[in-house]
Amino acid sequence: MAEMTKPFWPKSYLLPPSLARAALAFSLVIGQVGDARAKVLRNKTASPTVLVFKGADELRRFNELASSAANSDAVDPLLACRVPQGSGIQVLGSGYRTAFVKVIDGPALGCQGTVPIGRVQDQ
Repeated sequence: MAEMTKPFWPKSYLLPPSLARAALAFSLVIGQVGDARAKVLRNKTASPTVLVFKGADELRRFNELASSAANSDAVDPLLACRVPQGSGIQVLGSGYRTAFVKVIDGPALGCQGTVPIGRVQDQ
């Protein structure tokens, strides 16, 4: 019969299961509330809309097209949606240059896509 080993920590240091579950739930709530600052999309130009791209590759292609003065027919296939300035968003992920966002209010509700990180601002 195998010999039982003693745990590294004494039994008196363990939390009762109900208290451990409550502590875990509390820490999850605090983590979500701590990052609940409202974010909005803002454009640096006078345009009434902000362009949300399908992905980072489409944003890169748009930047290439913008330098060659392409028309809007060439831009539309790259877009996930166009949203009004000040539309509320949830940032799903961000990097050094771009952010992946989900629109949470307005006519483009539910639209997800990539925007330049400078377009994401605090409300």
